[in-house]
Amino acid sequence: MFSFRFSRLPRVSDSAASAGRLRLLVSLSLAVFLCFLPDKALPQTKPSSTSFVTLSKRAAEARDADRLEEAAALYTTALSLQPKWVEGWWSLGTIEYDRDHYAKAALDFEKVIALDSSNGTAHAMLGLCQFELGKDEPALNNLLAAERLGVTKDVRLRNVALYHMGILQLRAKKFGDAKETLGHLAVDGVRTKELTTGLGLAALLLTPRGSPLEGTPGADVIERAGEAEVLLDSNEFDQAKQKYAQLTSEFPDYPNLHFAFGRLLLETHDTDEALAEFQRELQRDPKNVNSMLEIAAVLRMTDPQGALHYAIEAAKLTPQLPFAHYLLGLLRFDTGDPAAAIPELEIAQKAFPQEAEVYFSLGNAYGRVGRKADAAKARAEFARLKAEAAKQPGPNIYGVQVRTLGKENPNQ
Repeated sequence: MFSFRFSRLPRVSDSAASAGRLRLLVSLSLAVFLCFLPDKALPQTKPSSTSFVTLSKRAAEARDADRLEEAAALYTTALSLQPKWVEGWWSLGTIEYDRDHYAKAALDFEKVIALDSSNGTAHAMLGLCQFELGKDEPALNNLLAAERLGVTKDVRLRNVALYHMGILQLRAKKFGDAKETLGHLAVDGVRTKELTTGLGLAALLLTPRGSPLEGTPGADVIERAGEAEVLLDSNEFDQAKQKYAQLTSEFPDYPNLHFAFGRLLLETHDTDEALAEFQRELQRDPKNVNSMLEIAAVLRMTDPQGALHYAIEAAKLTPQLPFAHYLLGLLRFDTGDPAAAIPELEIAQKAFPQEAEVYFSLGNAYGRVGRKADAAKARAEFARLKAEAAKQPGPNIYGVQVRTLGKENPNQ
């Protein structure tokens, strides 16, 4: 699936150095590269220098003949004459990437982005370079930008970018985001061992660095959990549930396995069974905050008083977790204590300043206690954020989201 331009996906690893190298086949025609560049990114005037024309022609010939060192030198010289030559920066970046010169390639793709910040493909390539350089945070930001802006000319490059985004989210312990990102690949029909492993890690709240060694029972659990997640994303719900049921029977004490099964059952709307799995996880680990939060979120609509107990305990165990305070604030309000809800919701607001739903809940709480000015301000911010979201070309499905019922903890 990923063989076009990139020889293979890297194995799941927490080390950029040990991750398998993606090989960019520079021998593809220049026309293919140019299709990634919007018209506005091309030079506004045709190069007039005879020297430049000669150099650019020789550079392209060397590149197409796979004389990469010569091509890189020629492109560098030509770009010194025409520094706004987007095609040249792109070609030089792909050549340096193919030579494993990721730092140099990153600088070249940064030049492309400086000339056209909306070039999603350049953001994707820059993110992949930064991944190889171990610069996780900027790599994730650029891959998110690529997904937002679009990498529409090459589906397989987009898939490679998505896979690496998922791995970066795993490294950052953004397990819910990683599960969703990698799940999109499964929905699109991607089937690789690396993807299955990544989904298993996300489901069991494990980072690549913290995963068990290959060939051990723990690694087998991760792989089989990932297979269940692939089945879930393929809408093969019965098979997914059977696989998790077998796993939990064989490994009843494996950390977060009942939690992962419960999450899957929520996805299939088997709410009672999901609650039972979360309770089993709590029997295994009475301080499993993630299961507490899921139970509280599920019970909120039917038994808010019962849900409150779990939210209080979760916030007590993890006071640094904003989502726990958000859910506790909602439940304080639902159970008739808006004054106690406000400080919890304010903690969430500071952590999620761009989440409209937080301001909606906070506005309601302010209004209930008579803080009219604060309520008006919160509601105005809610309206502003909702209006901004409506103007976006599409939802950013990989960002932090706050759900009020049955929604994952964004920090999982």
